[in-house]
Amino acid sequence: ANQLGVFFKRDELVNGFPSYTKAGDDSAMLWHSGQGWHVGAAADLGQERGWVSLVDGCLRPEASRRTWRVADGAAFVDAPGLRCLAGDALAAEMAKAAPQIALVGPTPQNLQANQLGVFLKPARRGWVNCYPSYVKAGDNNVMLWHAGQSWFVGPAADLGQE
Repeated sequence: ANQLGVFFKRDELVNGFPSYTKAGDDSAMLWHSGQGWHVGAAADLGQERGWVSLVDGCLRPEASRRTWRVADGAAFVDAPGLRCLAGDALAAEMAKAAPQIALVGPTPQNLQANQLGVFLKPARRGWVNCYPSYVKAGDNNVMLWHAGQSWFVGPAADLGQE
């Protein structure tokens, strides 16, 4: 799942089709092999391999109505809930991010308890690494963001870093 996310269209065509690079991770790409769409390592660009695939000759991956498949280490398995979104559908999905969240509960030995509380999604520039980010209510120096495969609470100066 860490290979999924937002991909930006590149200027270069691959096998006559558009190609994409993952936001915040140039080592992951989306391309058409000539047989179908693949999400995989940039080193495999253009080849019929990857972690996620869609056998379809459509010109844009979001136009397909076929089932995406994901690698489980030995074979590909159907992922009927997996979708490729673009345009208004992507904007609608991104709009679902909660306008505020609360990080609550006890921490071992009360460690970092002062970092807990209510976090608000900024009205502008609220997306970091293709995920919503949040500012702690009453303390603009503390933020919550996603990087790599985890969520982090930390200084605003570290925003986006693991």
